[in-house]
Amino acid sequence: MLLGLAAASTAAATVASAEGHTAEAEAPELLSMGDALSDALTAYKDAAARVNRIADEWGPQWPVPDESIYRYGEGCQTHRDILGRGVQMPWGRKGVKRVHDLGTPEYFRRAAASEWAIYDRKMQTKSQRGAWSHKRWAEREFAAIQPAQEYWAEVDRITQASGIEAAKTAMTEARDALQDLVGRIVLFEERSITGLIIKAQAMQAWGEVDAFARAFHLDALAWADAMNETILRQTKFA
Repeated sequence: MLLGLAAASTAAATVASAEGHTAEAEAPELLSMGDALSDALTAYKDAAARVNRIADEWGPQWPVPDESIYRYGEGCQTHRDILGRGVQMPWGRKGVKRVHDLGTPEYFRRAAASEWAIYDRKMQTKSQRGAWSHKRWAEREFAAIQPAQEYWAEVDRITQASGIEAAKTAMTEARDALQDLVGRIVLFEERSITGLIIKAQAMQAWGEVDAFARAFHLDALAWADAMNETILRQTKFA
């Protein structure tokens, strides 16, 4: 919707100029923000490109967890790729894909110790009911410690060697700076067609941001309303 408004704004500016509307001097503050737009967009695109380069280089080396460490419990972590996105893996006899949680070595140590404690306690009872089930679970949890150590050690190694976290932080900061600038431009009450054009350029710049970030942008409705008001003011429809 916002990108459509950007196109509409550009068209409205063209129409208004063709109709010979008298130009009023635009606010210096809005002009200054418009001048800063290109650098802010370039900073974001450069940071995003760096993240993508790292993902292309290191992503294929990201480890695949052994199914034995699929777990759901306190301390488990979602299976993610180098960019932090959930990874879908086949599960069950039908191979339905889903994003799993993965146990850490600490989780499996605690789980194994807990199962052994229950087993020992039940072995002290006369019936010993359920004891062997807990013994099997204790052995299973203990056996998962090694593959969990190997998986998470490789995740840490690649994370450190690739520099992906620093790159993602830089991209987020650049995106936040661009979002802040675009928001201030769009919400600023312009004086002229020049201001409308600056706002349209700001919305086009925002369109360069990844779709996921745009989809969850909390100020989208406020921006849309502001752009509508701008178009109405500058085309004299208000």
